[in-house]
Amino acid sequence: MATRNDVRKLLGARAGSVRTSGLGYPGYGPSALQSRRDWIYYLGETWPSGTAMPASESEALSLPPFGRGLALLANAVAATDWHATRFDPNLGVAVKLADQPSVVTDPNPMTTAWQYRWAATEDGVLFGNHFALLGDLDFRTLRPGWLVPIAADQVWLLTDPDGMYWWTIGGEMFTPDELLHVSYGSRSGELLGRGVLAQYAESLGGFVAAEQHSANYFAGGTLPPAVLQSPTAVTQDQADELKSKWREMTATREPVVLPQGYLLTPVVSNAEQSQLVESRTWNAELCAMILGIPPWKLGLQGPTMTYANVETADIDFIRDSADRYARPLSESFSKWLMPRGTNVVFDYADRMRADQRTTSDVLTAYVAAGIVTEDEARAVIGRPPKAGTTDENSTPVGVPELTSTDVTP
Repeated sequence: MATRNDVRKLLGARAGSVRTSGLGYPGYGPSALQSRRDWIYYLGETWPSGTAMPASESEALSLPPFGRGLALLANAVAATDWHATRFDPNLGVAVKLADQPSVVTDPNPMTTAWQYRWAATEDGVLFGNHFALLGDLDFRTLRPGWLVPIAADQVWLLTDPDGMYWWTIGGEMFTPDELLHVSYGSRSGELLGRGVLAQYAESLGGFVAAEQHSANYFAGGTLPPAVLQSPTAVTQDQADELKSKWREMTATREPVVLPQGYLLTPVVSNAEQSQLVESRTWNAELCAMILGIPPWKLGLQGPTMTYANVETADIDFIRDSADRYARPLSESFSKWLMPRGTNVVFDYADRMRADQRTTSDVLTAYVAAGIVTEDEARAVIGRPPKAGTTDENSTPVGVPELTSTDVTP
């Protein structure tokens, strides 16, 4: 178990370390999934010409569809509240604990719970793993009461032939019970999860190359602005001098007077005919596919949707996309940071609730059938109990309970 001194020492090492970006994915140790870009760099070779270079983290995040899609996923998880529950055998359901563990309410004392969930989701999407150093014990749970998140690409995995492994951070080794490790999905027998940067690096690299080509295209970098023809043959030196004078004249944007016999032919291109629009649209849809989110959430064309369809699609997004990264985090908290029988769950009720009219109809039916009380129904929509009213066969608010001694025979 790490002490506060260990945390300060580790944070100092992190602050003094140099993060290497654009050279691959150093967060994946020797037994993890490596991209071809890593090995090209390690072996001192050059990348094959005509093939897009796999995208680095900064390049992928610079793509608007990818960056926006990542933000949608991270916010969907971060903005959803979570709490610890425990099964109540008397009630037959899991009940939210009145005294929540501190690692749930305030995982990292240096930030907010929202920020912690956001960062953990980004770690999971980009690198497939989330790491945090365990803090002091919480006397209520006898488990770590706080965490210090570690950048996923600064953690390396060392293994030996006997199957033992250690985590290394900044040259310092840690045993598995000193770090919280959340894997967001891996093959059997593998410890480290797979993130989109390693799994789809080359596809994202093609997107980056296409964006660079588009930028050069619209800046006039892929085609010359014009063709200047001379009536006589010219040498290379004369051609270079002619081009230099042409650039000087066009830089002032003044009318150009050509010598007799010279012919100027502007080069005009069409972005639509060059399929740049279709290519960029396809790449944006590719980002949505990689991140597992509906394309219409990125402003792309989607099916014609009514209000009810959009509402259902939002519920599907939470269930199919956001929970993909929320569930590994909550289950890791339940398994490693909670006492046996206590589980950490995300409360999706508010985010997956239907429209107000549908919710009202359902609650009215539940109250009429006796499934829930009026006050329980009001609690669902965030309303307090009705003042001065109670449910049937209960004592009104403000009236003392009668006891057997108060009853006159």
